[in-house]
Amino acid sequence: MKRIGTVLLALCLGFLLAMSAFADVIYEPDDDFLQKHEDECHYENRVYIASGENGYASAKKSPTSKKAEWEIPNGTEIYISFVWDQDGGWGLKDSHGWISMSQLTVKYDGISFAQEHGGEFLYLDEWEFIDLTGRDCLHLWRYPGDTEPFNTLSGSGEDFWWGWPPEEMSFNTIYEDPEGRRWGYMNYYYGLRDFWVCLTAPDDASLGGGETEPQPTEAPIPTEAPVSTEAPAPTASPAPTAAPASPEPTELPPIIDPVPPRPFPWLPAGLAVGAVVIAGVLLAVFRRKK
Repeated sequence: MKRIGTVLLALCLGFLLAMSAFADVIYEPDDDFLQKHEDECHYENRVYIASGENGYASAKKSPTSKKAEWEIPNGTEIYISFVWDQDGGWGLKDSHGWISMSQLTVKYDGISFAQEHGGEFLYLDEWEFIDLTGRDCLHLWRYPGDTEPFNTLSGSGEDFWWGWPPEEMSFNTIYEDPEGRRWGYMNYYYGLRDFWVCLTAPDDASLGGGETEPQPTEAPIPTEAPVSTEAPAPTASPAPTAAPASPEPTELPPIIDPVPPRPFPWLPAGLAVGAVVIAGVLLAVFRRKK
């Protein structure tokens, strides 16, 4: 009976190991074009907004299809999982349908924030640990100033099964917002990817920037000045002033790329098969001894 229990324990441990690895594997949609052109595609994992010229974004079964199959109204949020890096770029909508990237506008996210504020990030030589003493929850944000946290970890329920408070949660990429609050960035933690934590107030969910998300600013379109019919009043010429010296170019800190490297898709299956094989070998050995 003890031998059977040992075999079952080994099998369970192998299964848990395989499931742990599976949780970290990027889901790859079952799309024929993606499978055939995998080497020409990259993992995108971002949300875009439809912004086609005709009031909608058209989607095809594949980038090489002659006709569009779907019309998506402008303003619709679209999750793009993979992008084909040819022909100007084509994004895979969810798990089916390809859309030209020229018909999409990225929704402001953590990558956008890093591109806009990367020059303000502080990279510490020593890791800064978060102090959760006396706190019962921890809010995770896509970026500082987001409308609301996308996830909350707490010491109750099953959402934080590895224990509270979290261990070894430390940061070396720091951002200080206009209010003086310190934020820490983490690219991976127990299956959670690319998030910010307010180190000053980690349990405060009211730090959002309101309902309006910050959007990348664009240069205004130049317009023609109205033609005046009256002669301009004479003005005195300003005294010449010395031109300001051009600032020395500074090198910005590297922008964080929150897209993790693409893992081996066969790893979870291999671990699961290995666990079954090990359990079978142990069972055979025990039977021979018996």
